[in-house]
Amino acid sequence: MKKGQLLQILYVTGAISAIAAGSVRAEITPVSTDASTSQTPRLSEIEFPLTRTEWLSQDVPPTPVEANSVVQVTGIQINPTTDGIEVVLETAEGEVVTPTTEVVGDALIAEIPNAVLALPDGEAFEQFNPAPGIGLVRVTSLPGERVQISITGTDAPPTAQVRTEAGNLVLSVVPGMMLEEAEEIEEIELIVTATRTAQREEDIPRSVTVIDREEIEEQSNLTTNLQDILGQTVPGFGPPTQNFRNFPQTLRGRNIQILVDGVPISTNQNTAFGFELRSIAPSAIERIEVVRGPSAVFGEGGTGGIINIITRRPSEDEITNTVEARVTSRGDFAEDSFGTYLEYNLSGATEPVEGVLPVDYVLNLSWETFGFAFDGEGDRIPNLGNAPENGRTINILGKLGVDISDEQRLQVSVNHFDDRNDVEFINDPTVDDDPDADKARALERDIEFIGLDDEGIRRFTNVSLNYSHDDLFGSQLRVQGFYRDNFGRFAEPFEFAGDAVVAQQESERWGGRVELETDFSETFGLLWGVDYSQEDLSQPYQRIDADEFINSDFTVARFVEEVFWTPPYEVENFGLFAQAQWDISDRWLLSGGLRYENIGVNVDDYTAVLFLDDPINVEGGSINADDVVFNIGTVYDLTNELSVFANFAQGFGIPDFGRLFRSPPNGFRSLGSDLDFTEPQKVNNYELGFRGQWQTVQFSLAGFFNESDLGVSLIPRPGQNLQVVRAPRRIYGVEATVDWQPSETWLLGGTISWNEGENDLDEDGDFEALGTRDIQPIKITAYVENETLPGWRNRLQALFVGGRDRGFESDADPGEIDSYFVLDYIGSIELGPGTVQIGIQNLLDEEYFPVSSQLFAPFSLTSKIAAPGRTISVGYRVTF
Repeated sequence: MKKGQLLQILYVTGAISAIAAGSVRAEITPVSTDASTSQTPRLSEIEFPLTRTEWLSQDVPPTPVEANSVVQVTGIQINPTTDGIEVVLETAEGEVVTPTTEVVGDALIAEIPNAVLALPDGEAFEQFNPAPGIGLVRVTSLPGERVQISITGTDAPPTAQVRTEAGNLVLSVVPGMMLEEAEEIEEIELIVTATRTAQREEDIPRSVTVIDREEIEEQSNLTTNLQDILGQTVPGFGPPTQNFRNFPQTLRGRNIQILVDGVPISTNQNTAFGFELRSIAPSAIERIEVVRGPSAVFGEGGTGGIINIITRRPSEDEITNTVEARVTSRGDFAEDSFGTYLEYNLSGATEPVEGVLPVDYVLNLSWETFGFAFDGEGDRIPNLGNAPENGRTINILGKLGVDISDEQRLQVSVNHFDDRNDVEFINDPTVDDDPDADKARALERDIEFIGLDDEGIRRFTNVSLNYSHDDLFGSQLRVQGFYRDNFGRFAEPFEFAGDAVVAQQESERWGGRVELETDFSETFGLLWGVDYSQEDLSQPYQRIDADEFINSDFTVARFVEEVFWTPPYEVENFGLFAQAQWDISDRWLLSGGLRYENIGVNVDDYTAVLFLDDPINVEGGSINADDVVFNIGTVYDLTNELSVFANFAQGFGIPDFGRLFRSPPNGFRSLGSDLDFTEPQKVNNYELGFRGQWQTVQFSLAGFFNESDLGVSLIPRPGQNLQVVRAPRRIYGVEATVDWQPSETWLLGGTISWNEGENDLDEDGDFEALGTRDIQPIKITAYVENETLPGWRNRLQALFVGGRDRGFESDADPGEIDSYFVLDYIGSIELGPGTVQIGIQNLLDEEYFPVSSQLFAPFSLTSKIAAPGRTISVGYRVTF
């Protein structure tokens, strides 16, 4: 017997067995194909057919028909579609009623009452293997004037949606999947906490980008700087800085609130060091959720959006180990350009045992060393205290979860990040005196630190304790307590306010939140709760003997005293919030919410001396500001593949009080009476967008406009003290993404981000362009990826950053920003039990200057620091 005949017999036998075995009614429902975000589709982003359990739980009664109305089915067609097939039943007269359905085994059975087959070729129709995943379509007559359609899947029952066209019945059939596969994919489905509720990405009425573990690993072959990974992958976010700082990166022209597992990492001193995104290693991250546009759902600070970093989750196996090793050369293959990377990840979960609570765990350790970097011209890049060179990074993540019961869970999470570097080359302070110099240059100096630590340090520690109860009187309860500690110090002394200093910044924050989520019906739910946090901040400077440092040719840094030009101060936040969601219909969703926020600032009496001829005694005290913000948004599915969303959202922010206290405005003598801070800056954002997702093409397009009547700008004045300017500001832009899979082995796509903005400093209606520290130039990314051979993948990705002169023309920038282009390569080859990984950043070895380097270059060439040249990384990863 031939193989094809055997398969036909097996399919027919399976269908007959299914019909004879008893059944459960189920509804034929539409399968959602809403677009998600701009990322290339992965398993976690694809909307799959319903599982068997979901099929069994549904029931729709058949459409009533007249007793004597019998429909003749005169023809049957099977038409291929991008998702599966269409089964078309042609009728001679009358309307075909909605069929009753049942799922038995791997077969979907539909039965049409008051109908008979009147086919010219016989009393039955069948077709084998009409599409992958579908083994047999069979249509037969049953006694009692009934027609039965049996669609048998190869591994699992198909799903279908039904419609009528010109009196014909059309079933759009999508192949199913095995139950085990469906459960596995459901567990790894991405959940976006844009509204603090678990939602599918396509149900969120605003622009969201999700970077999953696979993409993080891929981009980490090029760099472990998280801000550079986000700059490459997130529309609307500033381009990579190519150093440890995320300054001047903004999101849609405004500040970003940064969270790690919901714990706020951002600090009020947001214009000082800018190391918040270099507070956790990519190895410890499961996914990153970016809400683009103002948001206040997690409190103040998110006037540009939210970056929520989700740490690694445990594997479902009892024990899973991952080991990775990598070596990197950052330009010119010089002996001191090499660095190494080691990572170990252990995770797992215990099986439930009587009398023992099941636990799951994660332990992730990473260790990285950095050599010196060389630019595209082969010149050594100087260290300005924030460059990733001649140092090492250690990251330790530990998580332990306990399932107290089926509804209750307790989890503790700790992440510690420690980043250090030594000083062997300083940024040559005499470069501005050299008429032939055109950029910053490195000057070798073995500095002797006397009374000072000789290392630059960036240290971040986050601790959180989470408790959840999934059924507390019909509601879900989530409680979190957290503590985080940020510490940063530059390694290299620098000139500041006429002194030679080593700067550092310290911030401690603790707090908690309580959330209660209640589903009042299948279509309406409400989340409400309370947040509280307190942050203690200081920014001491270690003053060194400037004369000795200069006279020793920058080789002796002797500690003189510690000065607090920025006095220690405290910021307190208290918030109440509520967020609701209403599924108006299967195609239309509406959500909205409110938040009340009270912000308090406290500082003791202090003396201001910076940038002043005469010291000023400032009376401390406490001030408070509060306000209410709200959001409302909607998503409507125009078709199964195309949806439109719109939203109005408010965010709010406060100024960098540390910078204001350090260099107070004219006339500032008392915190309580001389500071105009009765309410925070409130940003109103309007957004309209489209998402499309077809079988091989996905796209998104969004336009936004946001405005604020009260700014939080700190503007230098003569003598270099500051003025608080609460001027109106407006920012607008467009973002688009597209991904295309022309075949199983090719992927292509890209993004484009453009935004502009102005403020009205004189409040006379004459708006002038904002500077580039707020408005990033146009950014375009593109990629092409190919699986050349099974197990061998190659990817080219490009970044173009445009020029910008509007800020210079309005005197907001000291100079124009020049455009640049960067090309990267990423490859992977399956070899033995693991994978060889290759990353080449700046493939063309171009000399270019990131936006962050160009911004202050007109003041001094010491700020014009080139990006690393061709950087090559080769590693090996194995999981067992």
